[in-house]
Amino acid sequence: MNMKINGVDVRPTTGSASVAPSRAKASEAGVQGNGNGPREFEVSQTARQLADLERRVALSSGINEAKVEAIRLAIERGEYQIDTKKRSPIS
Repeated sequence: MNMKINGVDVRPTTGSASVAPSRAKASEAGVQGNGNGPREFEVSQTARQLADLERRVALSSGINEAKVEAIRLAIERGEYQIDTKKRSPIS
C-alpha cells in the first residue's frame, strides 16, 4: 500500500523491526555531494562511542556476574548474612 502525503510517496518499510536505525552526523562543512549522488557523512567520535555502548548493552545479560559469584561463594562458605529488617527492592 502506497500513500502520498504532501507530494511525498510513502511506502511501507520491509525488514526486521529489531534493527536500530543507523545514526550519522553531517560534517561541520555540511553534507557533501551535488544532490544527485550519494552524500558523504562524517561520524563523530562521540557517535562512534555511543554506537559501541549500544552494541555492548545489547550483548549484555544485565546481570552483575561478579556480584553473583561473590554471593554464591559467601553462601557456600556459610558467610552470607541476610538483614531481615531490610526490605527487598522487588516488593
